Amino acid sequence: MLKKTTILQLLVILLVVGSYFGVLSRNLHESERRSLQLKSKTQEANYVFVSIQIVGVDTSAGEMTARIRFRLAGNIANDEVTPAVNLKLLLNSSRGTQEFEFPKGERLRPIEAVFSLDGNVNSYPFDKYESNLWMLITVPTRRRQTQVQPGSDEAKQELENAFGQLTVGTTTLQKSEAVPIRIEFSASVPRVKFEGKIAEISGKGVEGIALRLTRADNVIFLSVFVMVLMMSLAMSVLFMAASVLSLEKNLDLPLSLGISLIFGLPALRNVQPGVPPVGVIGDYLSFLWAENIVGISAVMIMFAWLRRTRRPKLPS
Repeated sequence: MLKKTTILQLLVILLVVGSYFGVLSRNLHESERRSLQLKSKTQEANYVFVSIQIVGVDTSAGEMTARIRFRLAGNIANDEVTPAVNLKLLLNSSRGTQEFEFPKGERLRPIEAVFSLDGNVNSYPFDKYESNLWMLITVPTRRRQTQVQPGSDEAKQELENAFGQLTVGTTTLQKSEAVPIRIEFSASVPRVKFEGKIAEISGKGVEGIALRLTRADNVIFLSVFVMVLMMSLAMSVLFMAASVLSLEKNLDLPLSLGISLIFGLPALRNVQPGVPPVGVIGDYLSFLWAENIVGISAVMIMFAWLRRTRRPKLPS
């Protein structure tokens, strides 16, 4: 008959092996759970197909980088990459509204744009971010427009119209007309989970994407595991230090372990994926407390060693 200790060892081994293969199986398709694919449709024959791919996210800087490609359809195209008319693209980048000119007869070139992220990185690993990508593509209109005289009341009141975060002057809208846009959006960046939907301002030709970003599930799990591990190690050293003081036990192991952890905990903290510099909420939950506990425990053991070495020896 197997002993209880042997049965316990077998159960622990089976638990570790089962956990390993369970986590491995779940993460084989982890990218599908954090990625986002969006598509829009248009009934117009003349339109611009816009492919947007998120290629980078920097939560510390509050920025997101997108690579944008274009294809043309209908009378506005000589071919799918060469416009038959002058096109202008307006984007709400992180530096304000950006304009890109695509002259008639020249091949469309891919562009990269940086968009802002609104969120609080100090909430890592539970931080959340929001971003809006707005765009407008226009062609010069052939209709005759009423000229606005400089200095007139109408000119003074030519304020900017904000669609989301995209800002367009009224003169620009008067001298051009919007081109229908068909969007294909994809986002798959390690450690970041994307959610969102395509947004449209009806009748204005402005289309965009409303995004919500969070840390991926495996990042949150690993970060919480590291925080629990740091606190567990620190409390273990504290209990060892208390037993050394009260039961007069050997000092070598607790002291060496405590001093090693003082330098080892920062390295363990940095194992967390994409962790910001020290000062986030997770540090106040675990890392800073663990460092203080380990340091205090090491000092307690040192004082215990000094107290024992100064004891007078009893005569034999």
